[in-house]
Amino acid sequence: MNPRLSIELWLARTGWPALAGGLLLLAGLAAHLWWLPLQETRIARMETEYRRLIAALRQPPAADSGAAADLDAGALLAQRQAAFSAVLAPPAAAPDLIRTVFGEAQKAGLTLAQAEYRRVEDRAGGYAAYQMNVPVQGPYLKLREFIDGVLGALPACALEEVSFKREAIGSPSAEARLRLVFYLKSGT
Repeated sequence: MNPRLSIELWLARTGWPALAGGLLLLAGLAAHLWWLPLQETRIARMETEYRRLIAALRQPPAADSGAAADLDAGALLAQRQAAFSAVLAPPAAAPDLIRTVFGEAQKAGLTLAQAEYRRVEDRAGGYAAYQMNVPVQGPYLKLREFIDGVLGALPACALEEVSFKREAIGSPSAEARLRLVFYLKSGT
């Protein structure tokens, strides 16, 4: 019998879905025999690289020729405490810090209507924290400019908390509530 005629008769009996199923079966067989082994090799290489990176991260850093590598934990803690103390503002500078915050808001084109202040003394740490809660409203980019300006101008300031709120998705203006903390040297 003619092979072409046999195929045509088989297609007439079973239809095109059987042909599509047969082609899918061949594609699955090709994937199983050719594509999957390639993927397994690729995954094995990635796992090896991952394990190498994890092992490198777990190893202690190579010793520098500098003094920082020779510091013990107590000396390192003292060095960090000294660096922290160096950026603390004097207690009398609190009004200037607040003026700087209002000045940065003005530079960004924002108006601060009110602010809440609270001073917290940390005698064990040798510093005082001056918290300032500020609600501010304006375009998001201006709010970011204001925050960046404050943090850039005041090294003794940290942004402890920020929340943004918009009335509607398309609204150009957002309301932000910021909690800034100024770190001051301990004292009055």
